[in-house]
Amino acid sequence: MPTTVTQPRPAARAQRRGQSHARSVASPVSRAPVLMITEGTYPFAMGGVSSWCDALISGIPDSEWEIIAIVAGNRRLRPAFTLPANARLVRTIELWAEDPPLSPSMRRGRASRNPLPSRLLRGLLPWDADSRALTAALVSCREHPHAIRREFRSSAAWRDFLAVLQVLLSEPHEHTGPAPVYDALDAALLYQTLYWMAQTAAAPTPRCSLLHVTAAGWSAIPAIVHRQLTGTPMLLTEHGVYVREAYLAAARQLAGRPAAQHISTRLALGLTRAAYAAADVVAPVTEANAAWERSLGVPEQRIRVIPNGLRAPDRPQAPPRSGRVIALGRIDPLKDVQTMLLVADAVRRRVPEVRFEYWGPVAAGEEDYAAACVRMHARLQLGEHFTFMGATTEPQSVIRSADLVLMTSISEGMPMTLLEAMAQARPIVATGVGGVPGVVRGCGLVAPPGDVNGLASAIITLLRRPLLAEALGRRGHERLLRRYTLAGSVGAYRELIHELSDGGGDAQRSR
Repeated sequence: MPTTVTQPRPAARAQRRGQSHARSVASPVSRAPVLMITEGTYPFAMGGVSSWCDALISGIPDSEWEIIAIVAGNRRLRPAFTLPANARLVRTIELWAEDPPLSPSMRRGRASRNPLPSRLLRGLLPWDADSRALTAALVSCREHPHAIRREFRSSAAWRDFLAVLQVLLSEPHEHTGPAPVYDALDAALLYQTLYWMAQTAAAPTPRCSLLHVTAAGWSAIPAIVHRQLTGTPMLLTEHGVYVREAYLAAARQLAGRPAAQHISTRLALGLTRAAYAAADVVAPVTEANAAWERSLGVPEQRIRVIPNGLRAPDRPQAPPRSGRVIALGRIDPLKDVQTMLLVADAVRRRVPEVRFEYWGPVAAGEEDYAAACVRMHARLQLGEHFTFMGATTEPQSVIRSADLVLMTSISEGMPMTLLEAMAQARPIVATGVGGVPGVVRGCGLVAPPGDVNGLASAIITLLRRPLLAEALGRRGHERLLRRYTLAGSVGAYRELIHELSDGGGDAQRSR
């Protein structure tokens, strides 16, 4: 999913208490709240998705918002955003926050007629898994939450799970090759993951007028259950294509572990298809995402592309012509920081005065990748030509200090970083992934992902031809004002949210 650092509001408890009191005394909202479910983003992490959440909620003050945040457990959570006055955090769902359900002291006894682990497995693992069967299994988790741990700790359920797993892995399918061999650790990993999916489904969700899900993955699980039980319409916004990014992550992080890759990609595919099936409207941020959604079975009439937007200054400042290249985003393999280091090495050989600055924190769980980037920086002897600057609370100021903005991601939807560059009239050099080519058309230069020479040549061209760079920057600013305004994006969501909240979900499905 697209990410960039953004400017958070000060996270102060007193301010939150005051906002909560103001809502309880004089809230102008009459309809039930919109329930937004996030995954690893708002309000605990800075990034493009988080800034989008904050801008959307703030931009629709006539709707009350409640938020459920799915986060990695056993972490010290500290909000990066203070919620707007019309929003409150209902709860967090912490994954991997307790001992796994599988242990040598599993309960003995008979398995139920159709054990929950096996039902979840059948609904997720097959290439053409039945989304309706998965939904039924997830609903049973909500209806019987206290039975989940007991059932997963049953030795009989574990044996049944292994038998079903063996059958599913041996089934041939015309669209995929043979499944890899699973060992005991692979089976246990899958079993534990299904347990946490069950616990996520069991988490209660409050009454609401609309379910707004920010990714077609774990954050969709509570919404799928709520929609099945109540009929409440569901809106899914896709910033990046969840299943595509899962495949990229598996290829990169699980290389040499075919069973782990199989688990990761099949569960992502099963969750994505179930989310698509449940959603009344899927709202990708770019047409590139919509193409993936159509290929995965979303009917055309349920897709509504709503691009991201940003508020831009009327008269941006001229670039400093200092040879400074800025990148913003979390340090994450999807951002391909190592390619950026190679690009910096190639550019500094031709433009010795160049300075690259990478602004952004290390993504949660990617500390090893960040350390590898630091070692690569030392090995290339980049020194002050490339500096890791850490997080920033003022991305606009950072971009204004640059001559151009660089993005080397291998997967994006519609990155807010590029809109921020256009708002400040800075030219862009970026990889042509997701919706990037459509956004930067006429205001930047694009190269294939991983193309060090192409990216380096583009940067050198713009640094050596400042008049061209400034012209591209001005065109980007004009394009943003025409096509990607915050008012336009929020307005489209306001219309859609009110349409669905007032009963438009059934109309969308009946078309």
